Amino acid sequence: MTNEQILTHSLPDIESFSFEKHPKRFLNKKLIANTLYMIPLAIAVGFLFYNFSEFPWLGWSGLGLWAFILLFSLFVNYKEYFVRGYTLREHDITYRKGWIFHHQITVPFNRIQHTEINHGPIDRLFNLCELEIYTAGGSSSDLSISGLDPKDAQNLKSFVAGKTSTHV
Repeated sequence: MTNEQILTHSLPDIESFSFEKHPKRFLNKKLIANTLYMIPLAIAVGFLFYNFSEFPWLGWSGLGLWAFILLFSLFVNYKEYFVRGYTLREHDITYRKGWIFHHQITVPFNRIQHTEINHGPIDRLFNLCELEIYTAGGSSSDLSISGLDPKDAQNLKSFVAGKTSTHV
C-alpha cells in the first residue's frame, strides 16, 4: 500500500472550470420578487406620512431608508446572479452562489441518495424549477439549485441519477 503526499498547490483550481449559468428569467424573477417583498415596508412608510404629519422629516427619512434598502437589495440580487452557477465534474457536482457572502458546495456522486425537481407557483410563472440533491444521513436537501430551466433540470437529474447508479 502506498500513501503519497498530495500538495495543495498541485490540486486543480475549481475556478478554472466553466460554471453553467442560470437563465435570464431567474434574474427577472429575483428582481420582481425582491420588489414585491418591499411592499409591506412601503405601506409602513405611508403609515409614517399619514399618522405623523406633524413630523414630516420622519416620513421623508422613512422614504429615503426604504428607497435605499430597495435599491441596495436589487443591486445585490443583480450582482449575485452573475456569480451563481454549477459545474459537473467526473465525480461530483459543485454549485456556487453569493456576491457578498460566497457559498460553494461540492457533492460527490457516490454520496447522493436521491434528487427531486420542485416547481413552485412563482417558478412556474417564470418557467423555472429547483433541483434538490439529497445525500445520506440528512432530512433536508444538501444542495439546492434554484432557477433552472425545467429541461436542464431534468437532464441534470438524469445525469446525476446515472452517475449515482454507477457508484452503488
